[in-house]
Order: sequence, then C-alpha cells, then structure tokens
Amino acid sequence: MEYITSEPIKAFRTYIVVRIGTMWCCCGPTDLSPVQFLVLLLLNRKPAHGYELFKQIKDEFGEKWKLNPGGVYKTLAKLVEKGYIEETKIEDGKTIYRPTDNGRKALLQCIEWSEDWIEFTRSCCPPDQKSS
Repeated sequence: MEYITSEPIKAFRTYIVVRIGTMWCCCGPTDLSPVQFLVLLLLNRKPAHGYELFKQIKDEFGEKWKLNPGGVYKTLAKLVEKGYIEETKIEDGKTIYRPTDNGRKALLQCIEWSEDWIEFTRSCCPPDQKSS
C-alpha cells in the first residue's frame, strides 16, 4: 500500500487558513467536502481511530479549524459510505480507519485540483498585493 507524503498537508493547511469562515465548494472533481479531504489526507499519512484524528486536527490547526469529535465521526461514517476508507476493529474496542484504493484516487484528484486552484489564485494577485 502506497501513502502520499505529508507535503500536501502543509499546502492544505496554508490554503484552509485563508478559507476559514467562508463557503468553499466540494473539492474539485471529487465529491469530497473540505473536512472529508482533510480527514482522508490525515488517514493517508497514518491510519488512525476517530479520537486520534480529532486530536491531530486540533494539534495541527488549533483554533483555526473548529471541529468536535462528533463531527469527525460523522465524517468517517460518510467516507466509509462513499467507499473512500475502510474500518478495522481492534481488540481494545477502537476502530482504525485507512484509505481504500478509491479513497487514494479521489485524494490525488483533489490534491491536483487544489494545486491548480492555488496556482490560479496566486496568479490573480499582482506582486504588490501578495503577502510576504
């Protein structure tokens, strides 16, 4: 099983901070919402259980991304329903989630679209309007 490096997560973190508090459409050519994209990215980096994902989001984004544990579990259920992740029960009662092949394909499409979108938005800003 191949996993994508953490570089796209850094790009996503930079992009999503700009978009907090505003509407954002589904992620490019896929049917992923921004939070589904984020959860799929994190699971692609390392399979995890729901609360572990919640902690990762809180640790990496702080107050910039407000998501409660219930929201994470709803997102996981939706990703399972779409066939983008699979679940495995382990002996301590926790469920570990990991991306499926379809999930990785959707993630790659979304990353490509996001990179194109970021490049386009930057090209629309004259040099004197860009942050340093």
